[in-house]
Amino acid sequence: MTAASPIERISAAHARLAPRLGGGAAWARRRHAALGRLVERGLPDRRDENWKYLDHARIGEYAFDAEPAARPAPDSAAARLLGVPGAHRVVLVDGRHSAPLSTPAPTGLEVVDIADLIERDPEGANSLLRAPGDAADDRYALLADAFAAGGVLIRVAAGCEVAEPVYLAHVTTAGSPAVHQARVVVDAGAGARLTLFEHFVALGEAAALGNLAAELALGEGSAVSHLRLHEHGPAAAQVETWVVRAAAHSRYEQHLLVLGGRLLRSNLDLVLEGAHAACRLDGLFLADGDRQVDLLTKVTHRGAATETVQEYRGVAAARGRGAFNGRVTVEASARGSNASQTSRNLLLSPLAEINTRPQLEINVDDVQCRHGATTGTLDDEHVFYLRSRGLDEAAARALLTFAFCRDLIGRVPLAAVREAAEALVAGALPDRDLIRGAV
Repeated sequence: MTAASPIERISAAHARLAPRLGGGAAWARRRHAALGRLVERGLPDRRDENWKYLDHARIGEYAFDAEPAARPAPDSAAARLLGVPGAHRVVLVDGRHSAPLSTPAPTGLEVVDIADLIERDPEGANSLLRAPGDAADDRYALLADAFAAGGVLIRVAAGCEVAEPVYLAHVTTAGSPAVHQARVVVDAGAGARLTLFEHFVALGEAAALGNLAAELALGEGSAVSHLRLHEHGPAAAQVETWVVRAAAHSRYEQHLLVLGGRLLRSNLDLVLEGAHAACRLDGLFLADGDRQVDLLTKVTHRGAATETVQEYRGVAAARGRGAFNGRVTVEASARGSNASQTSRNLLLSPLAEINTRPQLEINVDDVQCRHGATTGTLDDEHVFYLRSRGLDEAAARALLTFAFCRDLIGRVPLAAVREAAEALVAGALPDRDLIRGAV
């Protein structure tokens, strides 16, 4: 008997679970419409240009038709969270907001449980959440919409500066094989200031896939610093779709650190809509063992004098595979824009692989745009220098690799996150005690 495809398993799960998801007739129609579009178009595969490097068979191994498992006790999930002094904590467990693990929001910051909003105000929730499109890069967001049941809205009032970071933790219980859907909406009002730390962890060793559909709106003159640390266990995987819209004079920074998990596919669709909007995107991934990391960034300059700076670095070892696909589009209305994109990658073993595709599409003359990419091995002269100072070859290579990663980690604005990332990188390399002694 031929095994059921992911789409067939998704359809079977939807038939069983949809009646329990709440929201009445309005949400039932929305979920069925999303499922219908997904079934008609199918999940992305290697024929889709932006998805050709991803191991789709590996994603297909996850239990799309599994029943939701019981949630763990709060104490077991709390043990996996990072200590961030003063942070306002917002926790999602298997895609659902956990009030016992979260902390009260301060004045000017509103945190709303989307599952609760769907129940008490279905029409309001329907208008709040973006309806995904039909493009290949949005199909996993369609999947999340088809099962929309939980998540969180984080809203910062206009003119409010949230002094301490908001710690948004995604905890996968992994007690049994499952696929968990989640929605996140972040709304920064005009002139607002926010540091958002997003952290992905898993409790168990079972194969669990998280699917996140998220959106962030920056009001005029607002600023959001977005830190993202993926620390999933070796069997857990994540697919995520972030849609970011930046108004005039706003600034968005993202620091992406992919240092755990079996597989990650990350989609970022960012539009600089207003004049003088700016963004900086830093990303670091470590693909060791047989892990796979696949990053897609699409940045559109729509407003005049907008600015983008991107720097992504990847390290692949053993049979690890990585990919970075970055596309910058400068529209005719974006005169005076400035865009820079860099991808630098290290291969530490003969079977490791990293594919990189920086791209520019420029539709106006008065701009400054540049991009570049390198993929190679460690410099033998640098290795020789360290060996001449008394290190063996393995230690010299580990120290150089750590330095390559630390350049980007050092830009992360929260000390607790920097230290956690440095420890994760050091723990994946030989001679970790030497490395820790050198930092």
